[in-house]
Amino acid sequence: MNGQVVWDAAVIGWRRLAELPSADRVFTWEQHGDADCFWWTGRPGKIAHQLFLSAPSSEAMTRSIRLALGSPTPQDGCDLSLRVLDRPDLAAALDELHPTSTNTAPLMLCDLANRPPSSPSEFTTGIISTSEERARLLRMVGGVYDDPDGLTGFFHGTGAADIVGAFDGDTLVASATVVTAGDTANLWSVATPQEERGRGAASAVVAAALDHAAATGCTQAGLGTSDELVPWYTRFGFTKVARERTATLSNPVRAEHGPTA
Repeated sequence: MNGQVVWDAAVIGWRRLAELPSADRVFTWEQHGDADCFWWTGRPGKIAHQLFLSAPSSEAMTRSIRLALGSPTPQDGCDLSLRVLDRPDLAAALDELHPTSTNTAPLMLCDLANRPPSSPSEFTTGIISTSEERARLLRMVGGVYDDPDGLTGFFHGTGAADIVGAFDGDTLVASATVVTAGDTANLWSVATPQEERGRGAASAVVAAALDHAAATGCTQAGLGTSDELVPWYTRFGFTKVARERTATLSNPVRAEHGPTA
């Protein structure tokens, strides 16, 4: 049940971003069957269109993918990232599509009212709001994520979400993106430059992001992460509640018959 909460909040968060004025001609949301389809505008090969599949069965999932591939909206040359809650029947159906890669990752949930207290930090934190701060943020995140035309440009270049920064004096040393969906906050894109890691900047910005989420009325926060980072996020009160499976189709054929090998 908690895994479904994290999953649903993520989908709603993506929908909210797609409905913002800043998403016009950058990021489009379409519903096809049980698929929430998010199409990016950018350089083919640098971005991936994404399908969040909330299908009750493998048959419904396959049908939704075929419907999505019939849309004229996605760009040719872009990979298609298929995302589902990790279940054996859906995993088997994804394998039948002959993806170029597959991955599973933990989904975690935090009860904001019962999380551990934050540790003292040498960094100052706050919401990034000025044009100068956003320009600084875009430069910093651009050095962490090689995605100039996708998430980086949309989230951080247009101010489409609440973005928390950690500062060492005037230097931005970490950031975290917060997108709310009802009473659940999504914690996305935690970024720290390589040269700043190991000093506690990421811990400071995650704690500040959770404080911000609680202050805006959220009662819980969800995120997706890697297995290696599960113990680290556990320190903030997150618990592992499910796994997500992602399969990538490279430049899939858009036809009534759906993806091909």
